[in-house]
This record gives sequence, C-alpha cells and structure tokens, in this order.
Amino acid sequence: MHARPGRPLIIGIATVDAVARTIERFPAPGGLQVFDELTTATGGCAVNTALALARLGIGADIITRVGNDPNGDFVLAELARHGVATDRVVRDPERGTSFSFVAVHPGGERSFLHTTGANARLVPGDVPDEALAGRPILFVTGAMVMDRLDGQPTASLLARARAAGARTMLDTVFVEGLSTRAWRDRIGPSLPHLDDFVPSLPEALAISGEAEALPAAEFFRREGVRRVAIKLGDRGALCLDEDGLATLVPACRVDRVVDATGAGDCWCAGLIAGILAGDALPAAAALGNAVAAIAITGPGATGAVPSLEEARTFLARAPTAD
Repeated sequence: MHARPGRPLIIGIATVDAVARTIERFPAPGGLQVFDELTTATGGCAVNTALALARLGIGADIITRVGNDPNGDFVLAELARHGVATDRVVRDPERGTSFSFVAVHPGGERSFLHTTGANARLVPGDVPDEALAGRPILFVTGAMVMDRLDGQPTASLLARARAAGARTMLDTVFVEGLSTRAWRDRIGPSLPHLDDFVPSLPEALAISGEAEALPAAEFFRREGVRRVAIKLGDRGALCLDEDGLATLVPACRVDRVVDATGAGDCWCAGLIAGILAGDALPAAAALGNAVAAIAITGPGATGAVPSLEEARTFLARAPTAD
C-alpha cells in the first residue's frame, strides 16, 4: 500500500520490542531471574499509533527509519499486514532497527531498556514536502530519542506541515535524569508550531518545571501551543483548549490490566480518531481514554485495540475512575 494524501501522517520511532512478563524484580549482577514468557512484537510510538489507528479502522501513513536487518523486515511486514503504507519508511544501511527490552511488572506497568538504533538518524530530509500535502493531521511522536530530528529540525517540520494545512501534534518519550534545560532544548523550539501537545504527566512536568498538570499546561499555552492534553495515566487526561478552558477527562475503568505497553500511543490514536471525527479536544481525549483502557486488557501494545464503533460503545457505558 502506498501513502496517500487525506490520511494522517505519523512521523517518529519504530522499534522491535521483546516483552518479558512478569518481572517482579531485576536480578543482581551475576544473578538469574525466571519470568513467565517472552513475546516479540513491533513497538515504538509511531508504529504503535499507526497500528492502533488501523485497528480502529482509520488509514494512516508512517515515516520512520529501520535498519536493513531482519528486525526491519519484521516491522515493515507488520505495518503492511495492517494496511499502513510503508513506501516512505527509510531502510538505514548503517544502523540497526531500534530495540527495546520491556519488563512487564505484576500490575501491568513496565520498564524499558532501549537502544535508539536507526531512530537516531531520522532527519527532516526523510519528510519531503510532497509527503505533507493534503494531510489533516501531522503527528510527530518519540521526541527526545530522535537525535537528528529533535529540537529545531522538528520545529521546522511542524512549520512546513502547518503551511501545508495540517493540524500539528507532538508527543514525547520520558527519559530519566535530564535537566529542565535539556528537555527544553529538544522540545521548546516546537511549541510555537503546535496545534496539540500531548505529553504524559512526567514529561509535562520535566519540560515545564512545574509541579502539577494545570500549571504545566498553562506554561505550554504561554509558549505558543494552541491546545494541550496531558495524559494522567489511570486518572485520565487534563485538557486545556484554545480558549484557556481546562477540563479533567476521567479515565475509563477496566476490571483487569494485562499489559500497559503502548497505552499512551493507543490513547493518541483514539484522540486522533476523535479529532478526525470533529470532536472537541475533551471529547477526543475521552475517546483516547476508552481506546487506551481497552488496549491494556490484552497483551502487547495494540493487540486488544477495538474498532472505532466498539470504542465509542465502551465509552458510552464504561464507569470512569474516581
């Protein structure tokens, strides 16, 4: 399948994930820890979001980099199998496909060991102007681990997309131990070019230097973002719209969490689906909450993502978090 105007364009990271469950603790040096099972799946923010959109029934295109290796073959095959256009995926001749070891803890939360691989070599030249034409949404996801795209290159890409008529959106990856300056160096240039900024709470606090979600969202609005939706995990999402109106959108409750891998990416797919349907930001975020809630009831990042109709039915009936 080839990329087509009129479909959202997802730009960002692709990985292969080795997901180990269940990991109660990491062994000491020289030690051995037995776990239940290991599964291999595609991962990375851009791939997860594109596949989740496909499962929702929404066509999407993707621009990413993978290595010229078996893991890259695997990523391409999985994207194509779900109808995601791969003709603009770049095969990097020098770096391998990005890889993550994902440890799933008993409650469903996860820890990551990650090598950036080809993701670090994604560059603005991988996104020609003709790829931006006619896009309703441009979503850049995986900022902070795209060494050649983060910072001013992403800002320039977003500006080009806006000039082409796209609604621009950005999500980030949480990297531990960085200073506020380091976060702002990579994210700050993009903020004036964003229609929607959708970080997680830890990312929002790290970038803004604030201690709570609402002041962080207000910081991003002052920096030029039109709308902000901060993902709050099991508390839902905080939305701040273009008029400065804040709305807390509660999470949907589910009986059992199996695997939270990719939950934020599935949330983004639900948000994009709502935006494409004409929903205001809080309603789109509620749809994101529903998609993410269903996604975490099954193994893997996107295997349990429902159809759009199923997600809306679930949203209408599901209890929300207190």
